[in-house]
Amino acid sequence: MQGGKRKLSSWNLFVKKVYNEGKSKNSNYSFQEALKDASKRKSEMGSSTSNVAHGTKKTKRHSKRKSRRSMTASASMQAAGTRRRRRHH
Repeated sequence: MQGGKRKLSSWNLFVKKVYNEGKSKNSNYSFQEALKDASKRKSEMGSSTSNVAHGTKKTKRHSKRKSRRSMTASASMQAAGTRRRRRHH
């Protein structure tokens, strides 16, 4: 069962290529070995894909929920589901 198909990254395509090459030579070749071999051969991927592999095009993902520090004290207490009374000294 596969959901919506995503486009494979350049790294995944390269590992798949290395795996298919290794599998054609040795029927006992494992995907784990392909990952190790692909890591050693990553210079073959090309210069345009190395930027993606090194994370230069990464985007930050933020959660929609506010952090507790950004909430006011009363809002954080309501979010926690408790009501507290202020102490007057």
